[in-house]
Amino acid sequence: LQPQNGAITVDGRSIEGIKLSEWRTHIGYVSQEVLLINDTIENNIRFYNKNISDEDIVMASKMANLYDFIQSKPGKFGALVGERGLALSGGQRQRIALARVLARKPQLLILDEATSSLDNESESLIQTAIKELKGKITVITIAHRLSTIMIADRLIVLENGRITAIDSPQNLSTNQNSYFSRVSKINT
Repeated sequence: LQPQNGAITVDGRSIEGIKLSEWRTHIGYVSQEVLLINDTIENNIRFYNKNISDEDIVMASKMANLYDFIQSKPGKFGALVGERGLALSGGQRQRIALARVLARKPQLLILDEATSSLDNESESLIQTAIKELKGKITVITIAHRLSTIMIADRLIVLENGRITAIDSPQNLSTNQNSYFSRVSKINT
């Protein structure tokens, strides 16, 4: 989509000069809906990308806080996940999806409600993985669950399609006038 007014730039460069295929190679996306194939953990992380090495898979599984779980499974990376990953918990499926994206080594990771349907322990494992990514990759988290976004450096609060605040979660939660402060009080 092209803007109707103004320009969108990335690092001072207009998006009109960026090839979409080039742009997509630098972005990783994890949604709340995980697509897994009835195959091994390894093949679900590699996901038909022959350029991903075994070392990349191990590294990505460690970054996704999944490696110890894999090592505990009979067959390890060769363990089958079942149809749509039904042999795994929701958190394990989500961490495989995260490892799949991290194995591609994106510069930008978008988590779109990626922890919304997880239990607290699974969410905590994914949050730990995200904390470990700080300084290595830019992570954009789209979430309604407050616990998911409290680890962010900055929050961008949207109300009715408009940005109404940009600040740290801590500053926004103490600002009595902020929407985020009002919502966080409701959810505590």
